[in-house]
Amino acid sequence: MVAPPSATQRVRNALAGTGIELVASCCVTAYDSRAPEALRTAAWLPDARGLIVAASAGPRLWRSFRARVASDPSLAMAEHPYDRFVSEQLGRGDDALRAAGVHFKRFEAAFLAPVRIDFVALAQLVGLGAPGPFGLAIHPEYGAWWALRGAWVVDAEVEPAKELARPCSGCAAPCVGGWDNAGGILQATADVRGRCVVGQASRYDDDQIAYHYRRASDLPGAQKSGS
Repeated sequence: MVAPPSATQRVRNALAGTGIELVASCCVTAYDSRAPEALRTAAWLPDARGLIVAASAGPRLWRSFRARVASDPSLAMAEHPYDRFVSEQLGRGDDALRAAGVHFKRFEAAFLAPVRIDFVALAQLVGLGAPGPFGLAIHPEYGAWWALRGAWVVDAEVEPAKELARPCSGCAAPCVGGWDNAGGILQATADVRGRCVVGQASRYDDDQIAYHYRRASDLPGAQKSGS
């Protein structure tokens, strides 16, 4: 008898073709052991068993967004059109979980998300990426040209975390001119990301880079971290 798909696989299947196609997970105990008390899973879902994280890589999600704006120009008039588009895509994961009877709480990595959780830490917990010398999580294939988009706390079985690769281990850190210059996320400019030795084949399109950094500079107190 074939076992039913895990909640992780249900989300992965639902997001296939959207550009948000890096999906991984871990048990809630791994998350709760690192989260501040106010952000632990019991506050959102008392019967939580797993955490699912979804990310995009390269320009595919952005190109889907551009195509959507071309067919629906009203989307460009939204306050944060890209975040709105991403949220719609993440909704496919919601629908898949509901259809399977899985209870969940979803979080987004949008600039104005009502609950701010540390998505760089989530990436590390599920094995998608490890912190690099300029504050972003570095993926072993996509380097700095990827971004966490959403996460679900679920009351269902999930896949175990991936083995965490550390692509920056042993690297001379040319991105920041050596480890002595390593610092926080404020250093994550497009030029710095472009000097990472990993993942340059996945570099974002120029208009995507311009959009992210322009939007970051327009938000009071925002850090220019890209996305």
